This record gives sequence, C-alpha cells and structure tokens, in this order.
Amino acid sequence: MIKSLLWLMPFCLFGFQSSLHAQDMELVDMEPVPLHLIEAASNQRQIIISGLDSLKTLSYCAPLYTAEDSLVFNRMRKIQQTIPLALNEEIKSYIDKYISRNYNPYMNKLKGLTEYYFPIYEKIFSENQLPEELKYLSVIESSLDPNLVSRAGAVGPWQFMYPTAKVYDLTMDSYIDERKDPYAACYAASRYFQDAYDEFNDWLLALASYNCGRGCVRRAIQRSGLQNPDFWQLAPYLPKETQNYIPKFIAMTYTLKHADDYGISAAATDFAWEARPIMVEKPINLQQVAQAVDLPLETIKKFNPAYKRTVVNASTESPKRLVLPHKGSLNDSLLYVVLNDQVGDRSNMLAIKDERASTSPSKRSSGSGERLVAVSRKATKRGAVYTTYTVKKGDTLSHIAARYKGATVAQIKTDNNLRSTRLKIGQKLRIKKSS
Repeated sequence: MIKSLLWLMPFCLFGFQSSLHAQDMELVDMEPVPLHLIEAASNQRQIIISGLDSLKTLSYCAPLYTAEDSLVFNRMRKIQQTIPLALNEEIKSYIDKYISRNYNPYMNKLKGLTEYYFPIYEKIFSENQLPEELKYLSVIESSLDPNLVSRAGAVGPWQFMYPTAKVYDLTMDSYIDERKDPYAACYAASRYFQDAYDEFNDWLLALASYNCGRGCVRRAIQRSGLQNPDFWQLAPYLPKETQNYIPKFIAMTYTLKHADDYGISAAATDFAWEARPIMVEKPINLQQVAQAVDLPLETIKKFNPAYKRTVVNASTESPKRLVLPHKGSLNDSLLYVVLNDQVGDRSNMLAIKDERASTSPSKRSSGSGERLVAVSRKATKRGAVYTTYTVKKGDTLSHIAARYKGATVAQIKTDNNLRSTRLKIGQKLRIKKSS
C-alpha cells in the first residue's frame, strides 16, 4: 500500500500543481500570496516528501499525517543502525509519553544513569560483535536499576529469571546474585541475543523472544503459518505485552538519541566517580575497601550491587569482579593490603594516629581520629601462569576472559592462534593468568 502511494505521489503533486496553475490563470485579480507563506508551505512540503522517501528504509511504517511525523521519520531513518526501526501510532504514543512534561524527571534520571551503564554495555556488545543499540533494551527492562525485582521474579538490570540465569552461567548463592551485576548480566544477555538471532535471523524477533521466550516465538511462528516472518507480521500471534515491548524499545531508542531536542538532561546519580573493575582471587571485606578509598560503605555497595554481604567470597578457582570508585584521595598502600591480604589478617597493618588527630580539637575536621595506615611489604612479582579451559555450550571469548584475572579476548586469541571469536564445544584453550 505504501509503495503504491509513493509511486502515485509524483502524479498527485503534478495534478495538484496543474490545478493551482489553472486557478492562478482564472483568478488574476486576487491579491498575491505573501512570500513568507509560500516559503513556509514549500518547506513543509519538502519535509513531508523527505519523510515519505525515508519510509522505504524502515522495517514498518504507517501513513504520515503531520510535519512532526515526517520529522520523526527522518530522524528515525538517520539513527537506524543494525536493528531495524519503525514508526506507527503505537510507537508515536510512547514517544509522546517519554517526551511529556510529566515524564521529564524520570527521563532526566535515565539519561544520567546511561552515562554510567551505557559505556559498560557498549564495550561488552562490541567485544561480542553485537549491535550497540541493544543497550536501550535494559532501559525498558529495568530503568537501569540493578536491584529491581519484577512480580514474576526477574532480577537485575537485564531482568533474568532464575532458570535462564543458570543456563547462562550466572552465579546465585548466599554471597552473590550476578543477575544484579551490570557486567556479568550483560555478558549473559549478549549470549542470549546471539543465540536468539542465530535461531530467528531477525533482530526484532530476537528482542521479542527476550520478553516472552524463544519457545513462545517458535509457537507463534507455527500458529501463523508464515515462512520467515518479521516481527510486524508475527505480532498478532504474540502476547500483548510482547506486542508492546518492541514499540517501547524503538520509542526509547529514539527519545534518548534525541534527548537534547526534547529538553532531557542528565540528572545527578550515585556514580560520580570513575569505575575501575578488577578481578579478585581472595576474600575481600567491602568495609575495608570503603575505608581504603575513603567513601561510605553504601557507595561501595552501589558500585557492587550483586554482593549480598560485606564479604566478597572470591578464590583462585572462582574469581570475582570488584568495581572500585576511583577518586583523588585514594590510599594506594592501604588498598593494596586490603586486596591482597586474607579477610581478618592485619599482621602488616599499624594503627597510628592521623596527622589531623595530633592537632587541637578546634582545628580537627569532623571524623578525624585514628586511621589504619598500611605499612606493606614490597610485593613479590610473580610470572604469568597458564591454565587450560574446556569450552562449554554458550561460551564466548569475552565470557571466558571475564573468569580469569588479567585475561583478555585479544590475549586468548593470540595464545591459541585463533583467527576469529568462534568456538567449538569441547575445544581446549590455553589461558594466561597474570599476577
């Protein structure tokens, strides 16, 4: 239907112009139309035509009725990357909601959170050669809240259900719930997206399956009787929530991409410092980490939402990720001791008075007093050691690298003479574990 309208457009415009020309010949006594009105009408006409031209580049489109519709279409066409975008009445209604005055505080908060979470997601998706636009799905899933628990029991920024989290090797025990870890959960989501795209060969169907499950999409395809349908063809056979899921994703992608145009600005967040993720192989006390970086324990917990206790139960066999907020007043010596000694072992720590404690009470700042200052022995450098890893179903190089301190995708490829990131189940990989 749209293609037919596009084909007829030149003839309609020609007829419209001819009609106007005939009327101009007959109504020669009428006052001339002001030039600024003619220019405005011409500009509107060009916007609409430009919008119509962009329809053929989107996966789905509805008729354009206003210049604003055409503007949104044109912008949508320009921001479209790997995942196909679209515009219809439902998507427009979600855009209108997201850019409304009532939603502005919420969108400002989201914009602020994206400045912390999106660089994490972008790096992980890039490592796995996946579309960067997938990051917007986490906004729809959780509003970028790692502590969100849905009514159905889904947890974390990527809202993993327990069974699915186990399939994708997320750890959930009395010490940790990796569904709340933005890094671990995004690695798991990456593997899911790759599996779903490999099965359906359609990004919007892969995203739809993230909402309702791959089995649900398979059954919908069977009921439809269609061969290789896209999302818009299959939508009537999917649950209502999933039918709305993709329009929400597209609308949020568009709105955050054009946040400045709609007065959406980044609100302040709890992530005011640069985050430095490291892998630890010994039990770590978060209270002592907080002391070393001179920040409240609650701040450390916000950077490490997956841990249920103040102890990070790490070991050589099961290293854990610790995210450190980096600030100027960092006591490197104390932090070194915290990260390299067993919990409770303070044989090389001396409790001495801070310089501020020796001054008169009137000159001391609040909170001054005795502080632990590290007198640490010089670290003994250890050479790199190697271990052998057997590839399991669903493994990726980035997922494997995240398991080992100091390991990187590039290093694993070099050490194993790999030309690509493709792996085979049962394949043996040599992994370097640096000190």
